[in-house]
Amino acid sequence: MFKSLFTYGLLLPLAGAMLASCGGKVDLPDDVAAEMSTLAQPIDYTYDVKPILSDRCFACHGPDANHQKAGLRLDIAEVAYEKETDSGLKAIMPGKPGKSELVHRILSADPEVMMPTPESHLSLTAREKAILVKWVDEGAAYKPHWAFTKVEKPELPEVKNESWVKNDIDRFILNKLEEKNISPAPEADKTTLLRRAYLDLTGLPPTPEEVTAFLADQSPKAYEKVIDKLLASPHYGEHMAVSWLDAARYADTHGYQDDGMRTAWPFRDWVIRSFNRNQPYDQFVTWQLAGDMLPNPTRDQMVATGFNRMHQQSQEGGIIPEEYRTAYVTDRVDTFGKTFLGITVECARCHDHKYDPISHKDYYSLYSYFNNNNENGQIPYNGEASPSITLPTPEAEVRLKFIHTRLDKASSEEQQRVAGGDPDFRRWLAAAEAHPEKALLPDSQDLLGHFTFDEPKGKEFRNLADPKHKATSEGDDSLSNVASRPGKIGKARYMYGENAVGFGDKFAFFERNQPFSISIWLNLHDPAVSGSLIHKSNGVMNGYRGWNIFREKDGRIKLTMSHVWPENAIEIQTVEKFPMNKWTQIGFSYDGLSKADGLKLYINGLPAKVVVHNDNLTESILYGKNKTNWYVDKLNIGRLSDQRTKNFEVDELKIYTRPLTSIEMLGLYTLKNELAAAINTPAASRTPAQLNALKEYYFSNMDPESAKYLAERRKLIGEETEILDKEIDVMVMKERKFPRQSFILNRGAYDAPGKPVNPDTPDSFFKIPKNYPKNRLGLARWLLHEDHPLFTRVTVNRFWMMYFGKGLVVSSDDFGNQGELPTHPQLLDYLSATFRQSKWNVKAMQKMIVMSATYRQASSGTQEMRESDPDNRLYARGPSYRMSAEQIRDNALASSSLLTQRIGGKSAYPYQPNGLWEALATRNEVVYKQQHGDSLYRRSLYTVWKRSSPPPMMLNFDAAERHFCITKRQKTSTPLQALVVMNDPQFVEASRVLAQQMFRKGKTLDEQISYAFTALTSRPPSNREMSILKELYEEEYSDFSRNPKRVKEILGVGEYPADKMLNPAQVAAGTIVASTVMNFDEFLIKR
Repeated sequence: MFKSLFTYGLLLPLAGAMLASCGGKVDLPDDVAAEMSTLAQPIDYTYDVKPILSDRCFACHGPDANHQKAGLRLDIAEVAYEKETDSGLKAIMPGKPGKSELVHRILSADPEVMMPTPESHLSLTAREKAILVKWVDEGAAYKPHWAFTKVEKPELPEVKNESWVKNDIDRFILNKLEEKNISPAPEADKTTLLRRAYLDLTGLPPTPEEVTAFLADQSPKAYEKVIDKLLASPHYGEHMAVSWLDAARYADTHGYQDDGMRTAWPFRDWVIRSFNRNQPYDQFVTWQLAGDMLPNPTRDQMVATGFNRMHQQSQEGGIIPEEYRTAYVTDRVDTFGKTFLGITVECARCHDHKYDPISHKDYYSLYSYFNNNNENGQIPYNGEASPSITLPTPEAEVRLKFIHTRLDKASSEEQQRVAGGDPDFRRWLAAAEAHPEKALLPDSQDLLGHFTFDEPKGKEFRNLADPKHKATSEGDDSLSNVASRPGKIGKARYMYGENAVGFGDKFAFFERNQPFSISIWLNLHDPAVSGSLIHKSNGVMNGYRGWNIFREKDGRIKLTMSHVWPENAIEIQTVEKFPMNKWTQIGFSYDGLSKADGLKLYINGLPAKVVVHNDNLTESILYGKNKTNWYVDKLNIGRLSDQRTKNFEVDELKIYTRPLTSIEMLGLYTLKNELAAAINTPAASRTPAQLNALKEYYFSNMDPESAKYLAERRKLIGEETEILDKEIDVMVMKERKFPRQSFILNRGAYDAPGKPVNPDTPDSFFKIPKNYPKNRLGLARWLLHEDHPLFTRVTVNRFWMMYFGKGLVVSSDDFGNQGELPTHPQLLDYLSATFRQSKWNVKAMQKMIVMSATYRQASSGTQEMRESDPDNRLYARGPSYRMSAEQIRDNALASSSLLTQRIGGKSAYPYQPNGLWEALATRNEVVYKQQHGDSLYRRSLYTVWKRSSPPPMMLNFDAAERHFCITKRQKTSTPLQALVVMNDPQFVEASRVLAQQMFRKGKTLDEQISYAFTALTSRPPSNREMSILKELYEEEYSDFSRNPKRVKEILGVGEYPADKMLNPAQVAAGTIVASTVMNFDEFLIKR
């Protein structure tokens, strides 16, 4: 409870005016009283009061229950009205400031009772105090936060100057200008307007020829024709993609310390294509959030889900995978909140949001939607992080389609053979009964390895099947007297945690189309131990590629066969726990057909009851052409990479190069010839199980027709593997078969789960309909629902920002209580409703903005207007701000005709200072390998993006580093930026090539300089500019003529060939002129 300031009726001991009301008298300090007389009638909660409460009060008296002081919430009217102090005063009594504790607290000068407290380092101005007092006096009316109310399309406002209006946008802008008696700026001249439109819609400048053509076109539709042409340009999609890639935190590397490469560019190219084909925005968003959940998703829909995988991921050894996996999920939640909601949901990760109505539970309910991706926290060095899909080339696609058709045919023929082959089976069975030695395979058939683990010879164990391939005792041998113990048969090898058994390089290397079987006897002693028992894989740092028998913490056995675990894999798990402290035979057979039903696990000779967790093995379980990796992935018992499994014994390992049938596996347990026993059992006494086992044996081993079809299928899977081995994989989203349970993580810690939560949305925005699925697809539908208050507002605000440099809500990444209020709320809602009504037509919205008179205004404005509205929040003039980092480089290349027009493809490696990657790299991509030819001149969005070392030129011009989601770049102005344009080889080369062109195109110096100036700025130079540039040229030409070494240096910058037909000193001087113009505001700033 509050300590009451005073009882009702006692006046504050302050000199000043007195506020009298039905709620008693309140003495006002002089400064507050003076401000009170200037306040508008009435006080508006949203625009006047809410910003004060949010900024100064909500941290202690807001939504965060864990940090609320005195149990008071000032963000909810009912709580604020009902809360009593010790004295009996209400925190807020509407219409009665004298009975309102809030009023007395904010007016007090006593540090023991004043609010905000001195310890908060916050304070209220006299005007803010006056606003709060007057608000209480007027009834303390609350309103819902503007951004959390449903979008309603407003009526078009009345305006006086109808002739200025070109579309509905202008009515909202002009209405507010006319209220303030302000006139809009005149329309920009045609050249400026054309350049502005080109830069805003394609990110590139118009060519001199395009400028000339536009100036010559005097038709009323001339401007609209240009806009339609630009919206249809393939460069439109490239330009639109840049800001989206910032939000998606797109990069070509994983981040963190190792920062290895990933294949991300297909997602970037999909974004470009989507904008170019004007994909409806609801689809654009749905595909990225949940494309994998759509019916029969296409490759594009799957690639789009890469949006949720673009976050940083760690390859580093020694990390805790679950800690990092949790970080990936929280990144998705934060990105979702910032990109689609415009809300800082990340503030609720550790506790209730201090300012917005997002609880700790709300955060982890959203988290639940993104927590079911089938991924691992530590991603591999080899292979794309799981889950992923393969993107074959068109040629490979044709071959794969042919293979799959043949596979289906062979599979069908094999099934028909088994179904109709009973007569042949009966004939074989009769022959086997008469002469079993001729009808059955010998016990040693296809036996690759048999290791008894009796006393080793030195460190070696004999292979009874093939003496050339031995096993070796590895690790600490100091306890060798302990390591050998009584086994199931003879001696066994004891694994005590510091030792292991390894097998020779390339021994028992099986590809996914090769059948094989494993049988081993184990005696486990410690129920708390989990880990690999026997495997042929590389462990977590290589995606567990290969196969692995693993004991889980709960005692169950997991068998995996993986390309990159957990998604590109077969994974089965036993229902029952593995026995302890008794010799137990475990084995599996694999038929080489890459499906879970062909991977059979046996315990003590009987098929184990298993749950299939994954059945999606589509690529190699080995490595490359040589089928090895930089770390030798050999067969091993007791150790997986640096992880040791301890306190168990092993004995009698057998490895076969064919899939053993169930009756053969039973014999390995009983140590009897169960097959012969079944054959020798009289037909009348044979059990159905024996008969079925014999039939399985026949069709697996003895039937030539079945063998033919099996061989065909394995051959085709091998061909498929070879093709896919050369194709690219990309990360996507794919749900686990069995969903993860999500929990509220106390303080956001991965290892501190609290109460369980399920997928849900915050009630404060718009409650998700009950009939929506509780998955990412349902979340996308919730986002797009017509009652959702945030999504369309956030989206159109971001579109607006692309053209004016700021949004109608300037805090474009925060629509919450701490964000700024919209400058034109009715316009924002009108655009939001219009966008939805257009069926999410992105290009139509862009066209509406650029066709408006608001957009077409000159950016100069009057001096008085600049002083009264320096940030142009009234939009009484056109936009003017520096181009983005990408635009600056692209414009230099385009102006010099160097820009490569190719759309999409792998990332480019243009010029970069030497040694940057080397200085920061650990083991991945240590050296930056600069490309040559037209790859040097590709658009900047194609430049390779290494998170630990982004392109330095673009960082200097405020490009996002893309470690996290960024929806609004910072804007700086530094000396380094000028130095980059003057000295970066890319800009110097562009200046040199432009200089070559100006001497080819122009006959006189005036024509030559004018050509370069126009190419860079879209207009000819003024007389004064021409005079200055000619003087610069003459000075530089004179110096270069006397200094051939300097000529050679500047003409040697860049790989584009020098024109031998031109005067080198002239070209060098022209290079300086062009470089100087590149540093003009006219080049760098969009007017």
